[in-house]
Amino acid sequence: MQSQAQIDQLLRQKADAKEIPGVVAVAATRNETIYQGAFGKRDLSKDDAMTLDSVFWIASMTKAITAAAAMQLVEQGKLTLDQPIGNLLPDLAAPQVLEGFDASGEPILRPARSAITLRHLMTHTAGFCYDLWNGDMAKYLEKTGLPGITSCRNDALKTPLTSDPGTRWEYGINIDFVGKAVEAVSGKRLDAYLRDHMFAPLGMNDTAVKIGDDQRKRLVGMHARGEDGQLSSIPFELAQDPE
Repeated sequence: MQSQAQIDQLLRQKADAKEIPGVVAVAATRNETIYQGAFGKRDLSKDDAMTLDSVFWIASMTKAITAAAAMQLVEQGKLTLDQPIGNLLPDLAAPQVLEGFDASGEPILRPARSAITLRHLMTHTAGFCYDLWNGDMAKYLEKTGLPGITSCRNDALKTPLTSDPGTRWEYGINIDFVGKAVEAVSGKRLDAYLRDHMFAPLGMNDTAVKIGDDQRKRLVGMHARGEDGQLSSIPFELAQDPE
C-alpha cells in the first residue's frame, strides 16, 4: 500500500507537469477518511491553488443523487418503479418516437408502443437521448427551434424519443424527468428536497443547485486540451436560475 507521501508526490508531480490542472483526492473507509490531498490550480489562468474545499461542477453525478432521492420516495410508497409515469407527469403521457425525416426534412413521428416508467427513466431505457451524441436529435432541435438541455429550460425537455421505452439503452435527459417526479410527489422544488432529505442529513453542506457567493470564490474552472496537448481554461457556466 502506498504511503501518504507517495500519493502526495504522484499527484503533485502530475499537477506540476500540467498533465492535470489540479486535483482533490480523498479515500475513505465506512468509518474514517484515510487520505486527502489537494494539488495544482483551480484554474490555470489564475493563481488560486486547489484546496480541499474547492467547489467543482459535478455535472452528471447529479443523476445518481436525483435517482437516490427518487428511491427514497419509492421506499415510502409515493413513487412506483413500473407504473406509467405519465399518470404523474402529463408531459410523458403520450410519448412520440422520432423515426427519421421525410424528403423535405420534416420529422417523422409516431406514438410510442409502450408507456414510460420510472424504472425506464432511471436506467436510461426510456428512449430519450442527448442531442450532443445523437445526430437525428440535433437535427430535430435545429428544425423545431427547441433549446438544448444545458439551457436549463423546460422547453428543452419537449423532445421525442429515439426508441420505444424499454427496448434499448441510450444516455439522455431521463433523470431530468426523475427530478420532476420527485417534485410532483414531494410538493417541493428539487433543490429543497435534496437539501432537506439528502444533503443536510449527510452533512453535504457545500452541495447545491445554485452557486453561492462563498462557493464561487472557491469554484474550479473548466479546461480543454488543445491539439498540442496543452491544457487551457475555457468559459463554462450553467444557468443559475433554471426553470
